[in-house]
Amino acid sequence: MWKLIFQVFPVAMWVVAFIAVVRPLELSRRGTFAAAALFAVALGKFAFFAIVGGDAFTPDLPPFAIWFYGWIYAAAILLIAAAFPFDVVCYLLGLVKIRVPARITRGVFAAFAVLAVAVSAWGIYEGVRPPDVRRIEIAYDDLPPAFDGYRIVHLSDLHCSTSARRPRFERIVGRVNALDADLIAITGDFVDGLVDDRLKDLEPLARLRARDGVWGCTGNHERYWDWDGWGDALRGLGVRILDVSSHFDGSVIRRGDDAIALGGLNDPAFSWSADLVLDAAHSFAGAPKGAFRVLLFHRPYTRAIGSEKADVKLQLSGHTHGGAMPGVGWLVARVNEGHVRGLYEFAEGRYLHVSPGTGQWAGFPLRLFNPTEITEITLRRINRVEQVEHAEKLHDPHVLHGSR
Repeated sequence: MWKLIFQVFPVAMWVVAFIAVVRPLELSRRGTFAAAALFAVALGKFAFFAIVGGDAFTPDLPPFAIWFYGWIYAAAILLIAAAFPFDVVCYLLGLVKIRVPARITRGVFAAFAVLAVAVSAWGIYEGVRPPDVRRIEIAYDDLPPAFDGYRIVHLSDLHCSTSARRPRFERIVGRVNALDADLIAITGDFVDGLVDDRLKDLEPLARLRARDGVWGCTGNHERYWDWDGWGDALRGLGVRILDVSSHFDGSVIRRGDDAIALGGLNDPAFSWSADLVLDAAHSFAGAPKGAFRVLLFHRPYTRAIGSEKADVKLQLSGHTHGGAMPGVGWLVARVNEGHVRGLYEFAEGRYLHVSPGTGQWAGFPLRLFNPTEITEITLRRINRVEQVEHAEKLHDPHVLHGSR
């Protein structure tokens, strides 16, 4: 279904471009044909990748070529998005016998085109540059004392592909290891490609270091790229995958009598059947009584999987890419229980952190006001009164309530 959407969308956008951009320019027949053809080329990214690169989403092309076409594609969409409202205004003015001259329309559209090209270039840069480190604290009044100050580095949506190769992951690993974390959690969408093609690019993950190990869960993209092969490969790189079949022997972190229990669920893309057991409680079956529960689940659902009922204290998720850009974030929130990026308190004293992604999907590598991120989460033990004082002192709503 999703492949069909990406095949139909460019055709629909070309029709809108012809109606809202090309026709209002009132060009000659030759000029109209040239403008329409230019939009067809710009919007034909997926078809070009499929024909020339062998795959619409992971073409066998140099990264620069993929980014360049992504830039042109995104610029065309931004131009159409800017021109369409202007065209509607011109139409409404026409109903009251006010005609906007073609030379004004051309000037406005030329300005829109320059802006679209510039914004798209910036958005592509934000999508492909190395991620920044963001630090947040989460305060609990029931955190086991031995884990006060415990630091988790959260990564998600790495999307290793033909456009995101080994040098990128070497830089990410270097930045993560410099944080000297207690635990590293990677919440799905590791790859876009088969093991034989992409394992060499993802090999730097084997150098990730944390006192209590590197843990992960599946994302929807693992379902598309031979999970059986990737499951073995990721384990070989030192990533311990959590799902409902995990046994609570190695997935319990102990500090004396205190413990953190790690649980995980497979992404729903693997199956919507009862076999998937989309129930957070199942991922903690056999967990030590009283352990502080941390759940890894790719999608930022808490209600759908019963995270509160399962006594989850901290859930780590990704999937949303932070909404990609203004406007799109609203739609992303609608299908993810209102969660887009950052920290949310989904029930009193229970938190969800949604990573905006540490990488970027090659299918749409554009980000606006939404950089990629390596997140360092520090757990703090603090009573509720101190939480309020602590949040006010830092002027940071993420410390107490998260962002809604």
